[in-house]
Amino acid sequence: MTDVTHDTQTPMINKITQGDLFSGKGPVLSYAPAVQINLNKLLVKVAEKNNIPFQRQASSRFTGTDTDAFAYSNGGVPSALISLPLRYMHTTVEMVHKEDVDNVIRLIYETLLNIENGQDFRTFTK
Repeated sequence: MTDVTHDTQTPMINKITQGDLFSGKGPVLSYAPAVQINLNKLLVKVAEKNNIPFQRQASSRFTGTDTDAFAYSNGGVPSALISLPLRYMHTTVEMVHKEDVDNVIRLIYETLLNIENGQDFRTFTK
């Protein structure tokens, strides 16, 4: 899943609750109950292997995105959340950094190339 997240350098955004996130420093990988840990580990591995900068963000119970619904549908779907840092969210002057857009695309593309046919992302197997 891709979505946006606050660039917390934006005025009136609380870094304590939102994290210290910057436009221009890469996509944001979320850690939350709905995010499948092995899929997230693959994203990190691919980003590091391909020199794709990324940031991390922790969410509590919910990501606030459709990732929450995807993860629990149909008995569970391996889900991850890659967010684009966005300044001035929900205003008429929203802004993103072009390199972040490019790096979100690169991260998704390179990760898809690294998923094997029938790959099992479960943390525990029977």
